[in-house]
Amino acid sequence: MATIGLSKPYFAKYSHTGSKVTYTGGALLGKYTELSIELDSQDANILYADNAAAESDQQFTGGTATVTTDDLRADVMVPVFGAKEEPIDSDGIGTLSPAWIVFDDDQNAPYVGLGGVIKKKVDGLIKWVGFILNKTQFTTPGISAVTQGETIEWQTQQLTATILRSDAPKHPWFRISTPMDSEADAEAAVKQYLCIQDPVLGSLSVSSEAGSEAGKTKISVTPALTPGNHYVYQTGSTVTLPTELGEDVSSDWTPWNGTDEITAATGQELGVVEADSGEMAVAAGKTTVTANPAG
Repeated sequence: MATIGLSKPYFAKYSHTGSKVTYTGGALLGKYTELSIELDSQDANILYADNAAAESDQQFTGGTATVTTDDLRADVMVPVFGAKEEPIDSDGIGTLSPAWIVFDDDQNAPYVGLGGVIKKKVDGLIKWVGFILNKTQFTTPGISAVTQGETIEWQTQQLTATILRSDAPKHPWFRISTPMDSEADAEAAVKQYLCIQDPVLGSLSVSSEAGSEAGKTKISVTPALTPGNHYVYQTGSTVTLPTELGEDVSSDWTPWNGTDEITAATGQELGVVEADSGEMAVAAGKTTVTANPAG
């Protein structure tokens, strides 16, 4: 059996009540490029009796995981490093809903479970194994960047996490699956252990009332916009909303700042989509327009 690949760096927040461990808020850390696990020295603790070694103990005492990913995404810094988001005053900035990721005295890095999938070749066949580090804590990463020259120098992000024993019975710290027939199977096992559900398109509650000018409507949307995301809208006799999370809304939808009144006719449908920075749908909803009647 030979290792030939690595993928799917999933994490989930670790918590426990007594010996009952739970994982929540799981997601992808990015894309793996490398992983190494170094264990603390585990020299044998030997009991000598009758002038000879009678008992020996070599319990796990800790270690360090070094994780290299393609990049460090903004949406990962808050749950993994305990940072926080603050909106940026967007005056003079074209990017919708920009935000700072802030590291300050309030930062408190949580414990997280960390998993992934290792690709192997077994007797000429490709197999995949899932693995879990039950309890880790990441340290705040440094920043390193090189200016672009004549050719691109790919720059990855290295992260370091302390490996601890879980609070569950027997204090597990690592587990790895038997070889599986597909990457999807190994990924499913990792997600199942970390209690990660496939995300679905969210629902927006959209309401319309007469605007301040003729032909205008004032739109209200709940829940509030997620920092880093933005709204787009569409009006018409009928509006077809996206049905899948991540559906492309880069065309046929108009950017909206969430406050400006919109030109529309009473009785039309108006759909609003919350989109991420890649113009992919995160949540959607629609309403029937009530507009200020023409004078």
